[in-house]
Amino acid sequence: MFIAVLVAALAFKVKLVFAMLAGLALFAGYALVRGYGVRRVLAMCGRGIVTAKGILILFVLLGLLTALWRAGGVIPLMVVHSVKVIHGGGFLLAVFLLNCAMSLLTGTALGTAATVGVVCATAGHALGISPCWVGGAILAGAYFGNRVSPISSMALLTANITNTDIYANVRQMLKTTWFPLLLSCAVYLVVGLGGFANDLSGVAGDSTYASGISAAGVFSAEPVRALFAKEFSLSPWCILPAVLMIILSVLRWRSSRVLLLSALAALPLAFVVENHSLADVLRAVFFGFHAHTPELAPMINGGGLLSMLNVFWIVVIAGCYAGIFKETGMLAPLKSAIERIAARTNSFFATLVASCVTACVVCNQTLTIILTHQLTENLDTNSAPGATKLCDADKSSDMPTTIVKNKSHVLDLYDTAVTVIALVPWSVATAMVLAAANAPASSVLCACFLYLLPICRLV
Repeated sequence: MFIAVLVAALAFKVKLVFAMLAGLALFAGYALVRGYGVRRVLAMCGRGIVTAKGILILFVLLGLLTALWRAGGVIPLMVVHSVKVIHGGGFLLAVFLLNCAMSLLTGTALGTAATVGVVCATAGHALGISPCWVGGAILAGAYFGNRVSPISSMALLTANITNTDIYANVRQMLKTTWFPLLLSCAVYLVVGLGGFANDLSGVAGDSTYASGISAAGVFSAEPVRALFAKEFSLSPWCILPAVLMIILSVLRWRSSRVLLLSALAALPLAFVVENHSLADVLRAVFFGFHAHTPELAPMINGGGLLSMLNVFWIVVIAGCYAGIFKETGMLAPLKSAIERIAARTNSFFATLVASCVTACVVCNQTLTIILTHQLTENLDTNSAPGATKLCDADKSSDMPTTIVKNKSHVLDLYDTAVTVIALVPWSVATAMVLAAANAPASSVLCACFLYLLPICRLV
């Protein structure tokens, strides 16, 4: 019944949060029919929400950060300097790496696609590069940082539900990231240099940035700089909040402190450097930043506390699900099936199967991560390659004292549930990124990193 509700919501373009509320009613009704009282069902929901309180606080801080980084000119400065490396032969490689870097710094796939991704897509159109390949490089790069960035909401969510330290998780992820990352770079370089992605029929002479394409196939950043200069100072000082965030992350400060201090560092820049009024800044903090220049709106608008409201409620409702699932044993049959798959293969393959099925059904990254964790948390990973116990040094004061038994389960989630959702064309996560980059759904076939990651783990 829940799957039917999700499919109907997708078909009639109803917000996912309403479908999840209907699902909550179904699951609560199941618990009541099974003999659990109303008070006990409410207690189940309450305990589930409490386990998610850490990530809910971080979502508030992320909304603050994304708004102030825009108002303070941080993101515009990074976009303008990033596009300088775009050129013909290595265009696809540059697009992939630029989106990797931007998503790593900002932690958001959609924000990356809507800034650097938009510029790269426009440049690719002007250069006559296949939109399928350009979209794939943007999608793969955007979800690279969505998985591995210590300020990514999904990376933090995964750390929170598994009660692990985000920085310890990032170190573990690097071990499985470097090889598929190099393979992806090699694929994009070969495809670009070999001209396999050329699509001259797509060249648009009247493109916004077409005048920035030289005869040698080099994309000039000057039109982009001129566009952003209409509204932002592009002062070198605007990079300081990003630098501060990197330094504090390297020093392994609490995620909450890193987000708060980096956001506060952008506050004086918004007032002094970008000349915004107090009313403008407060409006951006609550309702998101909105550019006055229409051409900039698709690339820079967004952020703010209200931008996190939808995912905030999704996590709250998913927390209720988790509490009901855990205490009623509703997922026990599915867990048994996943455990049988793990017994015949290994824990990673079983987690990959669980995440693929879940992603195709729920079409939402947050719910995919939470449900996959619910289905696979008890898999035996002691014999998995690289499985090690978490030590006291890996604990963060941001996290509860109870931690998962094995790092392998956490790494399995990061290498499957966090990224596999981006390979489902009808998922919300994928559709929004591809729409921002104006790329076709077939781009998922060219998002090399997203499927090379699990393939390399399997091998």
